Amino acid sequence: MDLTLRDALSVLSKASPFSVKTLSEKPHDPLDDAKEWLYIEQDIERDFRNTLSTLDSGHIIFLCGSSGDGKSEILARCSEQYQCSIRFHLDGTHSFSPYQSAIDALDQLFDSSQTDNRALVVGINIGMLANYGKEGAARHSSIKDEIEKFLSGDTVGSKYHFFDFENYSKFQFNTNSTATHSKFAKQLIQRLTEPSNENPYHALSMKDGAEQRDPTLLANYKLLGLDCVQDAIITNLFKVRLIKDQFITARSLLDFIYQLLLGNGFLPDNLFGGSDNELVQRMGDFDPTLLHTQALDQFVLRYELELPNLELATFIESLQEKGLYSEARGVTDGSAATLVRLFYLLRNLSIGNNFHHQFQSDFEETLLNEYAKVWLLHAHYDGSNETKLALRPFYVNELISAIYRYANRNAPWLQKGEVFLGKSGTLQLAAPIDVKADFASIQKKTSPSVSRFWASLKVSDKVLEPIAINLNLFELISKLNRGYRPNKYDKNAVVLLDEIIEQVREVAKGSNILRFYENGHCYTAQQDDDMIEISGVA
Repeated sequence: MDLTLRDALSVLSKASPFSVKTLSEKPHDPLDDAKEWLYIEQDIERDFRNTLSTLDSGHIIFLCGSSGDGKSEILARCSEQYQCSIRFHLDGTHSFSPYQSAIDALDQLFDSSQTDNRALVVGINIGMLANYGKEGAARHSSIKDEIEKFLSGDTVGSKYHFFDFENYSKFQFNTNSTATHSKFAKQLIQRLTEPSNENPYHALSMKDGAEQRDPTLLANYKLLGLDCVQDAIITNLFKVRLIKDQFITARSLLDFIYQLLLGNGFLPDNLFGGSDNELVQRMGDFDPTLLHTQALDQFVLRYELELPNLELATFIESLQEKGLYSEARGVTDGSAATLVRLFYLLRNLSIGNNFHHQFQSDFEETLLNEYAKVWLLHAHYDGSNETKLALRPFYVNELISAIYRYANRNAPWLQKGEVFLGKSGTLQLAAPIDVKADFASIQKKTSPSVSRFWASLKVSDKVLEPIAINLNLFELISKLNRGYRPNKYDKNAVVLLDEIIEQVREVAKGSNILRFYENGHCYTAQQDDDMIEISGVA
């Protein structure tokens, strides 16, 4: 079979028959080698294999996750080595006959395991695991009890082992700000684009290039091979995970890469739209063409007016010489939006006359970098004066300041350190409070998930419940301190902020000092033992 790069890349598509691994034997296909080249062993697989090597008969392992995580791939690979001593059931949602439910099939599987001298491994979606914990046969109550313990976060028995993909995040923050946010995604893309003769994709790209086939695909493939482009793509995937709360599985990531390379056009355009891929659709909100900075808007205007730009033409020629810009797309053929996206992807690359570097500052990931900094400070907080001083600006200048601003948005005249409680007619009620960071509690609450960190506050010496701050809430906090007024698009973050304010107000309502404002006058009521003293009355 005379393969092309386009043929080989088809194994990445979610519609490909190669997207799901099974235990059934089938004739060798040349595309099997292409898919095998891309396989990256994940951390969960290493831990899983280590446990397999120590299993005794009667033990059960559940490999849990979502559809597309890669459970069947891991199980199929491990079954080749351990099939004599371990029984593998690749998918807990399948049954053994058309008339059997998945729950009944699991009951049958556990029945068989009681007379089998082998250990049992089950690949199962987390939802189905929860369903079996509730609906499984009573005769398997011991298994159901262990499932309930696992789902509630309790320690399970020594015979049972649970591996959950959710506990092995594909994204992480690093103390090294130049490090990629996803080791798995980085390794996968590097493997795909590795410039070696052993890499079938690279070999096919060279063959297609020699035959002058698929110029746009080849330009996309070469672009994807650049470190700066890989890191920019992964950063945007990370933003999709944090801001859109989008789960990213191995299968969805492979299909995403497929769309980048084989979408309708040039990679920068494929990245930010024009596809039914869920990740690409989410990327649209981070399109650099939405930035509208002065420098970018001026560039777009000049380009659309077709004003001569020799420096740009020279820059594009440099890209074409290196195969990074399809020869089918001349300088006047691409849109201004395409070029802005290209400048964004190449912003950290030195090439040609570096025309694109004039926009480098417009593409800074300020929000993500600030969130990463505060997240890491919470994750590695050790109670030392150094870490305390590093965190203090966030609490004093950002979080606490935003709490006062938002709580008092309908009473901006309140004095510093007061919180608005409500009004009756023309009378407004407030209470003086002291909101501080609770550094002692920060050390007790770790931040294992990159999706949030736990902030700790105390109000008038009463410790509040830990506050989960995700990237959306972090952004809202920052914007509030710069005069922003929330709107309907901030609904999810506002709900989280309202919960914080409610905790603060509950403490404030118990204050022994209340202040009443009416017609520009302030009255203070202070309780001392059984006496209430009123001041401020003319």
